[in-house]
Amino acid sequence: MNALLEIGVEHLPARFMAPALKQLETLTAQLLDEKRIAYKSVESFGTYRRLVVYIEDLAEKSADVQKEVKGPPAKLLKDANGHFTPQSAGFAQKNGIAPEKLTVVETEKGPFIYAVVKIKGEKTAKLLPEIFTRIVTGLEFAKNMVWEESGLRYGRPIRSLIGLYGSKVVKFTVAGVTSNRNTYPLSSFGRKPIKVEKADKAYYVDLLRSQPQPILVLPQERKEALIKTVSNEAKVRGYQADLDPELIEETVWFTEHPVAVGGDFEIKFLTLPKELVTTVLKKQIKMFPVLNDKGELQPYFIAVRDGISVNQNEVRDGFKKVMSARLSDAVFFFENDKKDGLETFKEKLKNVQFLEGLGSMYEKSARTEKLADWLCDKLGQSSLRDTVDYAASHAYADLASHVVYEFPELQGYMGGQYAALEGRQDAAKAMEEFYYPLTSSSQLPETKDACIVSLSGKIDTLVGNFLIGQIPTGSEDPFALRRQAFGAVRILLEGKMNVSLKELVEKSASLYPAGTPDKGLKELPGFLYQRLSLVLEQRGHTPAALNAVINWYEMPLTQVEALVSALDTVKTGEDFAQLLEPAKRVCNLLKKADNVTETVDEKLFELPAEKALYDKIHEVDGQLGCAVHTACTQEEYLRILKTYGAFREPLEMFFKDVMVNVPDAAVRQNRLALLARVRRYLTQTVADITKL
Repeated sequence: MNALLEIGVEHLPARFMAPALKQLETLTAQLLDEKRIAYKSVESFGTYRRLVVYIEDLAEKSADVQKEVKGPPAKLLKDANGHFTPQSAGFAQKNGIAPEKLTVVETEKGPFIYAVVKIKGEKTAKLLPEIFTRIVTGLEFAKNMVWEESGLRYGRPIRSLIGLYGSKVVKFTVAGVTSNRNTYPLSSFGRKPIKVEKADKAYYVDLLRSQPQPILVLPQERKEALIKTVSNEAKVRGYQADLDPELIEETVWFTEHPVAVGGDFEIKFLTLPKELVTTVLKKQIKMFPVLNDKGELQPYFIAVRDGISVNQNEVRDGFKKVMSARLSDAVFFFENDKKDGLETFKEKLKNVQFLEGLGSMYEKSARTEKLADWLCDKLGQSSLRDTVDYAASHAYADLASHVVYEFPELQGYMGGQYAALEGRQDAAKAMEEFYYPLTSSSQLPETKDACIVSLSGKIDTLVGNFLIGQIPTGSEDPFALRRQAFGAVRILLEGKMNVSLKELVEKSASLYPAGTPDKGLKELPGFLYQRLSLVLEQRGHTPAALNAVINWYEMPLTQVEALVSALDTVKTGEDFAQLLEPAKRVCNLLKKADNVTETVDEKLFELPAEKALYDKIHEVDGQLGCAVHTACTQEEYLRILKTYGAFREPLEMFFKDVMVNVPDAAVRQNRLALLARVRRYLTQTVADITKL
């Protein structure tokens, strides 16, 4: 038979829902396993007012189990006359078996008496009240409170409980609420109970869906209905809805039957920056903006109510009043910001702390400007200096604005808007995209000047945090340093910037005042390496190839990627793959040797294999020359690495014919020197191939 549990609650916040349903499914499976009840599947679903778990095909009883129970030491099994002692007889009686069925088991502490006890399974119907009780009380929410006299801490008050096993009610009580078979309609439409006759998912879902006020209890069905109703409302006006994924996901969790309500707003609000209007709509009042086919904002909104309304005009007017009030607030903030201007905001940053021990945001702006200015010279972009310097020095100014105070997610964007209004359209894009990318995989700054400014801010933030020992650990990353590092790596790679991470970090650190403590800057290269490895893996490269790159920190990342690509290409080739084992053998031999040089004396050669390896070294020298120091493209690295493949055959011959550690010290050192020359090529020039 199947089982169904519904927890009826007051309005749960949207952010509680997904974690709660995941817990519900996991906890149910754990408890069924604990009680040894077999089942086919466990599925959770629900709405902000009802959390549901459905268990398909439960066994009628829990499984029988046999366990061994440890008793007294074996010497107490029988007395001198061969009779069971009081201790062993009592142990047998306690475990419900005859003394004759006791066994002796050898353990680490010696032999002990054991009883093999058979525990019979219980009927599932008898176990479900406890299981359902523990499921309900076991849920944890982001914020819990005590709502009634029982003292149970919960996300919201429990108002009803359904417990069904087949067609029978599973009786249990939690927080003063006793289970039955009744659920209830949408909150705005009375408390007349809806009787659920049996534990069957399809029946239960259809029962709620077919109510006069339908309840869509399946999240995916609700999501599809939401997208359809919002899209249709926009199409009626000849436009399209801005179906923001985050807003859709949130709206799914605060409705049981989403119904779109469209309306218009005063056209004067369109004089506000587009993102300011859409942020008010989407973030503050949970409404969908309306766009034309060019993506331009239109003076319409689409709100979503829960359930069908017979008073749609009144509902629309209510939404419109709320929206107009919020947009009027936005106008007030924006107009005041325009009066103040970016220079005023920049001055206010003197009173805004960056991090304890690292000065103010004003000082951070100055460092960012200096680093960006240095980057312009380093990258040969001196023509961008004026734009870059202005954008970098004002990049944080909007943090002191009224709009960003109210809408922190608009930082950067509003700075760009204010710069454009003040006649610095050249710097507006760089300021708007200063915080890009917003996630590890989202859009990068589009222009070279924007990349320079954004990169400078990220490097300064990373260096500052690591200087004071503010280093992410585990899941803790309060300053989003992982995202900052991801962004820096991606900008360097995709922006094809000819500068190394080492140069950036050292220059940035030099801009901090003398006496700034250094509690962890040495950890920053390793932190950046982890981000670089992940980015390169996303771009189709292997971590092993990056691990083989010797000077990754001192190379431009475009060059690092070129070498990684070459390593990934050659490592599967036959010659190169067969070179790895002898290369590792070379390194192992040299690790055990002392005072090894690379000075080789041909006169000490005793075997042809020595001369063959020596000649190959000279041949490789001639082929590559200084290329190992000047290579920067994938093709150049491929040529070098493929040339190294020529060492395979002479190395194999050398290890087959030549004994390295011979008694003659001069011959031994000469052979080690020969191998040291090979090691330099294979592990110390462009890459350490033994790490592949």
